[in-house]
Amino acid sequence: MDISSLLIPQDSPPAIPASPLPGRAASAAREAMDAGFSVGEELWLHRIKDEELHAMTLSLDDCVTVINLYERAVQEEAASTKLWLRFARWMTSLYVAAQQDALAREAVDSLHDIQSWSDEDNMVAIEVYDWRLLIDVWARGAKATRWRIDESHLLWDPYTALLLLQLERVPTAEGVAQMKNHFLERLQTPHATWEHTFQMFSTFISRYEDQSYERIMTTVNQECAATKAAYGAREMFELALTRAHDSGDKGLQSRTFSEYIEWESAQSRRKHAFVFELVEVLYQRALLGSPANTELWEGYVMFLNEEIVSHCRRDVDLMSVLDRSTRHCPWSGSLWSQYLLAAERQRISYKEIDQIKHKATSTGLLDKGGLEEILQVYVAYCSILRRRAFQEESTDEDLDVAEVGIRSAIEDMQRLGEAKYGKEYQGDPTYRLERIYIKYLTQSRNWRAARESWKGLIMSRGDSHEFWLRYYLWEMTAWPKTSYTETTANAPHSPRPSEATKVLRMALKRPNLDWPERLIQVLQYHCEDHEDATELQSATVQIWKTKKMVQKRREKETMEAYEAAQAQALQQVQSLKPEVSADSAVSFASSKRKRDDEINDVVEEAALKKTRGNDDNDTVVAEELPSSAPSELRRDRENATIIVKNLPRATTEARIRQYFKDCGSMKSLLLNRDESTDTATATIEFQVRDDARAAQTRDKKDFDGREIEVQIGSGSTVWTTNFPPTADEHWMRAKFGKFGKIIDIRFPSLQQNTHRRFCYVQFSTADEAQKATELNGQDVGAKLKLVAKVSDPSQRHDRVGAFEEGREIHVVNLHWAISENELASTFSKYGEIEDTRIPTNVAGKSKGFAFVAFKTKKEAIAALELNQTKLMGRTITVEIATKAPPKRQATTVFQTSRSSNSPSPDVQMTNGDRSTAASPRTSINDESKPTSAEIRSRTLALLNVPDTVNDARIRELAERFGPLVKLALRPDHQGAVLEYKNVADAGKAALGLSATEIAPGCTLRVGEVKEMLKQQPEKKRDESGSHSIGTTTTGAGLQSALSIRRPERPGVKRGGRGGLGSTSRANTNNKEANKMEINGESKAEEAAPKSNADFKALFLAQKNGP
Repeated sequence: MDISSLLIPQDSPPAIPASPLPGRAASAAREAMDAGFSVGEELWLHRIKDEELHAMTLSLDDCVTVINLYERAVQEEAASTKLWLRFARWMTSLYVAAQQDALAREAVDSLHDIQSWSDEDNMVAIEVYDWRLLIDVWARGAKATRWRIDESHLLWDPYTALLLLQLERVPTAEGVAQMKNHFLERLQTPHATWEHTFQMFSTFISRYEDQSYERIMTTVNQECAATKAAYGAREMFELALTRAHDSGDKGLQSRTFSEYIEWESAQSRRKHAFVFELVEVLYQRALLGSPANTELWEGYVMFLNEEIVSHCRRDVDLMSVLDRSTRHCPWSGSLWSQYLLAAERQRISYKEIDQIKHKATSTGLLDKGGLEEILQVYVAYCSILRRRAFQEESTDEDLDVAEVGIRSAIEDMQRLGEAKYGKEYQGDPTYRLERIYIKYLTQSRNWRAARESWKGLIMSRGDSHEFWLRYYLWEMTAWPKTSYTETTANAPHSPRPSEATKVLRMALKRPNLDWPERLIQVLQYHCEDHEDATELQSATVQIWKTKKMVQKRREKETMEAYEAAQAQALQQVQSLKPEVSADSAVSFASSKRKRDDEINDVVEEAALKKTRGNDDNDTVVAEELPSSAPSELRRDRENATIIVKNLPRATTEARIRQYFKDCGSMKSLLLNRDESTDTATATIEFQVRDDARAAQTRDKKDFDGREIEVQIGSGSTVWTTNFPPTADEHWMRAKFGKFGKIIDIRFPSLQQNTHRRFCYVQFSTADEAQKATELNGQDVGAKLKLVAKVSDPSQRHDRVGAFEEGREIHVVNLHWAISENELASTFSKYGEIEDTRIPTNVAGKSKGFAFVAFKTKKEAIAALELNQTKLMGRTITVEIATKAPPKRQATTVFQTSRSSNSPSPDVQMTNGDRSTAASPRTSINDESKPTSAEIRSRTLALLNVPDTVNDARIRELAERFGPLVKLALRPDHQGAVLEYKNVADAGKAALGLSATEIAPGCTLRVGEVKEMLKQQPEKKRDESGSHSIGTTTTGAGLQSALSIRRPERPGVKRGGRGGLGSTSRANTNNKEANKMEINGESKAEEAAPKSNADFKALFLAQKNGP
């Protein structure tokens, strides 16, 4: 934004209202707001501008009021060149009006016209607004903005002009020397107008030191070469910031600043390339544009903390920065906790610390951020109380204050939690405040009370093994200190840590303990190290019983998960309704058992029998292609949508719905707020296009004091496809953002078909959308030509091609060695063949079926003559290809070998056999296959995956941590399953992928497969426009619960192909079987559906078999 546009024009002073009361009322409201919160640069400018309008025609006191406002503004936003420039110009205007200094007016542009004061005020002004006060303000502004390499010249140049004017009026040798140093300091500071400054310095030297001109200029040019190079290295970032600012995209500005800050912070300190002031001013510049960005404030505070603690910098006013940050973001518990910690480090009195804590908790905004934000403040405050209580100079009063304060904090958090979540609120999962209180009691040597506090947590935290380990470690720490103090005459001192032993034994009695194996091991080692023979024997008995109990629990949980998976598998298979003919079943049954290994590698879904398979390639999704022939529209989004512009930025969805409620029923509403223009834009989709036409009649009508624009959304949306599979919203914005303002980006749901890959990009105008079609046909890599067309549902038409025209045949049960040329030769006698395709798996082997496209449909029908005939010794099935049902899950196998480089323990079954939990009869001598435990140890589930994210994006994230064996995308459960080749890689992925933002507002969570399968499909926007995400149902399960398994049919080998939730078809000597695979374990199901009772009986029969 141009600075001059913010100033009051000299030739057209604004009209002043007859009564100043409205302006004064606004000032009072602003004062009340400023008392508790920071307003930011833009609001300061608007506020001061209003005050200047009054002061220019009123008394001298009003001018002083404006000066005070400027002082407060530049104190809060010290890096703002806009505020400093207006302040300095205001002071110059007052000086010129009081002193009638024409030369000063010429030195500074864009001054205000101050109307004549009274004689009395004029005399006071002459004394107050003198040259010294004027120079002081300009000097402060130039110093505060010195490291603003982009705009510091806006203050430094006028300030230097005033200094040169002063030197010209009173030329002295001392003044010349001071001015020379002033120039040299500037030339050694990187800034955008360095060449202009050097030219000013040249003029100055030629006038005052002309005899030494060449020597001085040569020396300065050499000494300042590094400064010029420093700005040159940053010029690229400055240009990027300028472009981002001009685009109006706040997100782009934020990302550009982040990259700039990261680069600046990484400069070498050893080579003296790192400049603290340049990093600091970058944070300040970024915060001027995004003053309420909590993450940015946290980065700034952490940077200053590191400088203070690690690099011993003493000139940093961290308290001032934290005060500003909490005034801008009063909802951030993290910033408040840092504020409290900094106050403690600076040894501020307890009274002031308590005031900070009270200020944090009394605004009401901290509560809106959630209990975690409040908890962070209480944790920081209680930690300070505990530390103060045990300092060398602490008193008994400090001890009492700490105990009362910590207990009050615990009670307050419990009250707030119950008010928010009801009586079922269980408190902080990590019981941070309670741990602080226990630490306080421990330091107070009140062992009994500390132990009672631990016991008091058992009810809410007793099912967590981590809780019991903490409790145990506390007892072991307290043991040497309490073993003497708690002995009596009847209970002599014992060297054994009996209380710690009691804790572990008590923990193992918990029926729902999440990881009992961990505590079993700890108890075993503890008793061996510290207890006598009697206690060790007793513990051994308890450990043995606990292991048996845990084993039964695990078997029960595995069985329940198995039955649930079978029920779900049956439901999926029944929903597919495969059309398998009796002849086809006979042909498959006639295959020889010696080919079982090959078949298990490449079996396809049962529904593929008479369908054309969906290959995992990069072709465009057919059903979504725009077309030229009109057809019945399922949803006319483009013509039933309106775009409402120039709405007040503070408006709400409820207010917009109320305004347009008479126009018709709304399907959805999207509201975007633009901070740069202080406006908002709404996109509203109605049920029918007539409702949108009715809403358009409100164009140019008043909406809460603003004239709004209402446009039909037709023609403003670009439909795009054939982009890289890993493309996300950021990719779309980067690719299409240069053509205009993007209002919305919509990817399709993959719940019904995981192979859909297209996107809708909605612009604010139809012209912008039309410009974006320039990308149509652009090469986006991987041999992909981007498709980008203006979306028009009325132009949809049916696809054309061999498959759509019924001239493509589907050939099943081919020999694995047959080639495409051989197959084409076989069918060429029936007509001209356009294409022959034999799909292959990841190992490059044939999948056993093929597609042959003929020139005409008549030729394809004639080729059906080869149905149920022999080809290379196998009976083939030939039928006209039909469309496959949509794939509701995507499984990708990356490696045919699933052996791991990391060992994993076997699972011991109750009957003594070593086997997988889901396949009790699997041979323990089959070393070529990984065990259930191995697969489970390197398998993890991703939860909270939006149903618009495809498997390519999941793979891109996952393979950063190591090679994958299998990836299964499950949009029907908001998740995905990853099987890594190595256990270590799975562990790294579990840590690295947790809390990763995979889409705006969607954070990944890492869990188990069974937990993912309990999640419901994501629910989309309903008719009211609200958005609901399917909830995850979890129970109190074991932490290392076994994954879902199923028994394997005796005599049938397991193939390396397949995936979680995939359906396969195999050749057997019995009836046609459908196979469902999870984590590589398979079970053959009979064609007739079985009940859960049948599955359970089969499982138990195999388990108790010979």
